[in-house]
Amino acid sequence: MRFFLDAAGSSPVKKLGLPALSTEDIDRFHRQGFLAIERFTTPEDLARIRITLDELYARFRQLPPEPSLDLGDEGRHNGPPQIPEINWTLRLAPRLRGTLAFARCGALAEQLLRCRALHTGYDHAILKPPHNERATPWHQDQAYTEDRGPLCGVHFWIPMHEATVEMGCMHFIPGSHLGEVVPHRRRASAHVMEAESVDTSAAVACPLPAGGATVHLPRTLHYAGPNMTDQPRLAWSLEFGPPRTRWWRRSLSACLSRSMTLSAGIISLCRVTRSPEARA
Repeated sequence: MRFFLDAAGSSPVKKLGLPALSTEDIDRFHRQGFLAIERFTTPEDLARIRITLDELYARFRQLPPEPSLDLGDEGRHNGPPQIPEINWTLRLAPRLRGTLAFARCGALAEQLLRCRALHTGYDHAILKPPHNERATPWHQDQAYTEDRGPLCGVHFWIPMHEATVEMGCMHFIPGSHLGEVVPHRRRASAHVMEAESVDTSAAVACPLPAGGATVHLPRTLHYAGPNMTDQPRLAWSLEFGPPRTRWWRRSLSACLSRSMTLSAGIISLCRVTRSPEARA
């Protein structure tokens, strides 16, 4: 497996046990706008991340207001959080940078973009309590930025356990990243954006086993349903892209012009299922 070298000439990521993607795998990703990986990290690494995130959530009320929000009906309130979100988890818990999942995100981003890729500076965790009855609405991540030009980056979603449809796994609309950013509106919580008039007839549900992950492009329409189970649903999300700035204005075609050695792929495609309509 080949990685991009740093200025000193040594690989920034070693012994990850992550096979290289084939050209067909990468072409499929850029055609569909997403992929699912059933074995992205190890049980031991997942447990390490889970412990760290649980520690952050144990002091959710004591965190500064900027990183701690509620994605439910109100962004900030005194009642029990409906969908508590913690932004910039790596700043709050820097040891997360030493996890295998973090290293593999960077390695896989380099394969998908065919250029050097670093953490953009943004990451967050979302906790959906049992029977929370609230979905994360259909949206494009780029709707949260002021930049509407072409973006070169990939976004990872790593659940801390098995993620079933009933628990609120990710759903994607294949090919939705190929157009422009669609109109979005603010929900009751001013922090949450919802895409308008989304046709979900071709939506793909991506249930994952523990240790799995999904990765998608900034314009790919996606959704995560409510947690209808007796267990909490916790997921960690990270963004990776080319160096220098978070939203480096380079087209994906420019990234894809970079050469890279490719070999056997590791991805498994999501099974296609009808996605439920997004619920507020």
